[in-house]
Amino acid sequence: MSLVALYRGKSLISRMIRWRSWSDYSHAAWVCADGTVLDAWQKGGVRHVANISVGHKPGTPVELFNADLSPAQIHRIELFLKAQLGKKYDWHGVLKFISRRRTTHDQQKKWFCSELISAAFRHVGHPLLARIRDEQVSPGLLSFSPLLSRHSWPRTRGDES
Repeated sequence: MSLVALYRGKSLISRMIRWRSWSDYSHAAWVCADGTVLDAWQKGGVRHVANISVGHKPGTPVELFNADLSPAQIHRIELFLKAQLGKKYDWHGVLKFISRRRTTHDQQKKWFCSELISAAFRHVGHPLLARIRDEQVSPGLLSFSPLLSRHSWPRTRGDES
C-alpha cells in the first residue's frame, strides 16, 4: 500500500504556509510501500528519502491518507515521481501561499510538495482535485480530496506530539 502523508510542520515557513492557506497542513509527500518517501523538499528539491521523518523536526505530526489506486496506478505514480528526482524546489510557487499573489507555472522544471503530489495523481488519470490546477494545490487542499481517506496507523509512544 502506498499513502499520501500530510505534515503539520513546526518551522517558521511551515507555520506561515498553514496560516496563509488556512490549513492544518504545511507539507505533502508520497509514502512508498517500503516506507521510503518521495517529495519536493525546500533543501534540494525533489528527493527520495528513507522515511517520513527525514528533514522534519522531531515530533512533527504526520497524517496518512489512502487512495483507492490499482497496483498499476501506484507503479505509474512512483515512476512519475522518480522521474522528477533532482528537480529544484519551487520557492516562487510556495510564496503564493504566503503572499496570496498569482504565480505562473514553471512547466515542471520546479516543484513544491503538494503540486508534485497533485500532478502525480493527475498523471495517472486520478486527479485528487479535478477543478484545481496542480500549481494551486496547497497541502491542506489535498486533505479535502474526495479520493483520499484517512489511514489509521498504529501509534507508538512519542507519536502523540
